[in-house]
Parts: sequence; structure tokens; C-alpha cells
Amino acid sequence: MGLKGAKPVMISQDWYAVRVKSRGEKSCAANFEVRGIECFLPTYETKRRWSDRVKVIEEPLFSGYVFCQMVESRTLPVISTPGVLQIVGAVEEHEMAAMRRLVEGGAALPWPYLKEGQRVRLRTGAWEGLEGILQSAEGRDRVVVNIETLQRAVAVEVDRNWIEPCR
Repeated sequence: MGLKGAKPVMISQDWYAVRVKSRGEKSCAANFEVRGIECFLPTYETKRRWSDRVKVIEEPLFSGYVFCQMVESRTLPVISTPGVLQIVGAVEEHEMAAMRRLVEGGAALPWPYLKEGQRVRLRTGAWEGLEGILQSAEGRDRVVVNIETLQRAVAVEVDRNWIEPCR
């Protein structure tokens, strides 16, 4: 017997980034759906060349990650899903909305995460292979290269497409 006129209690579910086995994103997402767990696997289309053909395939936008919605106190159904390695943490709703919009627009591509002050390498152009520190000012990216012997620095304005993080 329930209470007359009582409304069901809605438990807030947040989005979480879940680390999964390498190359297992699609199977984990399918397993989440079978278990009734809402998930999101952002993908992008890319061309792969084989010796006899070129094929367009879908790849995960964030290799090794699937996003799922759950209550923080009820992680067992997620963590016990085959292929899941760990729950990384909560993802803000506005970040999830942005990811969905980017993927739906078809323009999303994986990109190295770069932040100001990070050591980077130029991967193309006249300065290919040059390493320095990424600086941003007035919407422009610069790589600052130190000349240790002279105790001086030189800044080169570059296109962000030319920059990759140093490993």
C-alpha cells in the first residue's frame, strides 16, 4: 500500500567519465545499454587506408573513455560491467552538453590538450622540431624559445595546428 497522492522520489543522476579497456569503448557502451545505464560514446569519422582500399570508420573521440549517467552511491552496476577499469569522476552538465553539440555538428576531432605554460614542440613549418613554452596573448598563440647561453628568449607566433605537446 502506497501513500495516496505521493510522488515518486527522483534521485539526481550525474554524468561520469568511465575509463575502459583500450579499443573496448563500443562494447562497454553496448553493455551499459543492456544493463539500462544511459551512456554517451562521442565518436568522429576518419579515413583508414588499407593496401587495397580506403574506408571511413567511426572512432571514439576520447580513446579509452565512455560517459555514463548514474547516482554516485550506486556505482556497482557500472564498475562491474565487463571492460570497465575505473570511474574517473563527474563531468559537468555544461561540458556534456558541449560535447553533444560538437559531435552532432560533425566537426569534432581529437586534439592534444594544451595549456599555457606547457612545453610544446612545433611539428611543421620552418621551425619544425623546435621546442619551447606555449604562451597565449590577445587570442594568439606563441611559442617562447629560451636561448640559455645568452639568457634571452625569443617568441614565435604560430598557428595552433602546428603545436603538439612534448612527451
